[in-house]
Amino acid sequence: MSELKTFAICSGLLLTAAISLTAHENISCKSPDGKFALRQTFNDINPIHGDTAIIETGTRKVAVQLHGDEPAGSEKLVWSKDSQRVASFRYDWQNGTTRVFFRNGATFGEIKIPEVPSPQLPDLPKPDASNSETIRRVEPIRWLESGDLLLESELQNKAGARAALQIMLGFEQGNQPMIRNSEKEKMSVLDFFLLLPPDTFEGPPSIWLNVMRANGEVIDKENGYMNCPGDGAQPEFELALFRYRDGRPLLALCFGELEGTDSVQLQFFELGADGRMQQISQPILPGAPIKNDPGMGYVKESWQFELPRKGCTILVRSEKTKKILHKFTWSGEKFVEQK
Repeated sequence: MSELKTFAICSGLLLTAAISLTAHENISCKSPDGKFALRQTFNDINPIHGDTAIIETGTRKVAVQLHGDEPAGSEKLVWSKDSQRVASFRYDWQNGTTRVFFRNGATFGEIKIPEVPSPQLPDLPKPDASNSETIRRVEPIRWLESGDLLLESELQNKAGARAALQIMLGFEQGNQPMIRNSEKEKMSVLDFFLLLPPDTFEGPPSIWLNVMRANGEVIDKENGYMNCPGDGAQPEFELALFRYRDGRPLLALCFGELEGTDSVQLQFFELGADGRMQQISQPILPGAPIKNDPGMGYVKESWQFELPRKGCTILVRSEKTKKILHKFTWSGEKFVEQK
């Protein structure tokens, strides 16, 4: 899948996710008190161009213009619980930027945030001339009870390397911003997903990460789980991260059929010496009446695999009855079948 095609998919899915008011206007990201929201208005002539503003929901009056007529991107607002502070985020498929506003009656004043530190990319996998381009995004995660804003500063290249920092942005008297601390993120399911072989999907994993992020799909780094509904060329898929006792990753990837049943193909990957994930061809699931095919992984007619959203147990169900046929629980060294 070309990046242009995926951009169109991503933009289209994003636009339909919000509440459509007219053919060219979308309202989303309402404040907790319901008085403000994000409005995106799209160009009649070029529908992938538009402007964005925070508006009063009752009067439709613009409280603050975020940008003028620009190419459409992924945009969101992150509100504080009291609706007095808001962080706006815009990602244009090349860079992601955050702005911060404090409410003053029916308007918002922008607080210029300091330069946010960037993480250092890992040495592996090594990029070449075709995939060395880096993408940076600084994204607001949430407002804390203390009034501080948690940010994620991420750097990523097309070779699959990624690094991120958790940044705590505080505000002193007079709303003067300051960086309180930064902490390097540990590698998560998201990082190992990006390191999958580039031919695993219809398009590189980085493109599908953009799709998942733009459409609010599950990316649960804490519990090691991700899912994506796919599109007309890519079946739905989900991932779950297991770890060996020494910390090494074991990544499970479950596919559906393109125009058929979900979750019928299960593959496992481990981290290779080159810094990329490599498919495991030896048996992983004990006693299973099917083999782990070097290319396809585990596939059996009438079987469906269910990866854990939380926990360490993979379920095998009957496609017809949904009855559980097998339970495989990760011990930290191997899968053990539960009777």
